[in-house]
Amino acid sequence: MKSSGKREKTIYDDSLTRIFLWSGFTMFIILLIVCIIIGATVLFYRRFDSEGIKIILFCLALVIPGSYGIPLFSLFKAWRQERRLGIYWKDRTDYDRPEWERDWYLTCDRGGFILCHRNYIKRIVGRQTETEIAEHARGKVYYVMYEDMDGKIRKLKFSSDSLASEFLHWFKKQVYKEMEENE
Repeated sequence: MKSSGKREKTIYDDSLTRIFLWSGFTMFIILLIVCIIIGATVLFYRRFDSEGIKIILFCLALVIPGSYGIPLFSLFKAWRQERRLGIYWKDRTDYDRPEWERDWYLTCDRGGFILCHRNYIKRIVGRQTETEIAEHARGKVYYVMYEDMDGKIRKLKFSSDSLASEFLHWFKKQVYKEMEENE
């Protein structure tokens, strides 16, 4: 018997618009729930006075920028990369290849997404780990520094060491699923 040949659909099959929308969706839902809680609290205590309405509207006005700011920045970086290379995400044909053999690296991380084409990276320059201590973020972040095709040093920021390693294995065209099991 022949198999149907169907493969599981992944985020790699989606358009940049859909990737953008999905990467901010979790934060959108979280902020919307927070707004609903704040709105209910304001309505309970302040009823419908003008200050209460202003608080609710302000909260709702922050939902979209708060949830899609980082994904928008990721989208601009992807567009800049596409224009510079002359290779576009929509034209990819490597869906059926293993992830580590694909020309585009894609992952959702840190409230946005990382999209990189193999030809955009001239070489990996280094890797570092830093501890972020800020009001909005605490913990370790993992950087992979690379030289782009124009000779500029750029950083990719990952939330975990395993994602940074996965990116490096992708760039070297090494199987990263098996590599993690052997380490």
